[in-house]
Amino acid sequence: MASDDAPVRPEDLVTFGEVRAALGVTKQRASVITRDHRFPPPWYVSADGTVRLWRRVDVETWLDANRPNWRDQG
Repeated sequence: MASDDAPVRPEDLVTFGEVRAALGVTKQRASVITRDHRFPPPWYVSADGTVRLWRRVDVETWLDANRPNWRDQG
């Protein structure tokens, strides 16, 4: 697992669309889930808030804990 101060590579990050696909929900539902305080905070948010990126390891850890069968859906 990468430490918080380790360099982040592009393949270590996931977009909102990738999170939504992993969740298997609508755009609106994914927006609610990703803004919940229990979901990992984005690693990056653009100044206008239209781009959010998460560390893949954080999202996958959350999915494993909260959506145990998510890996079987793809």
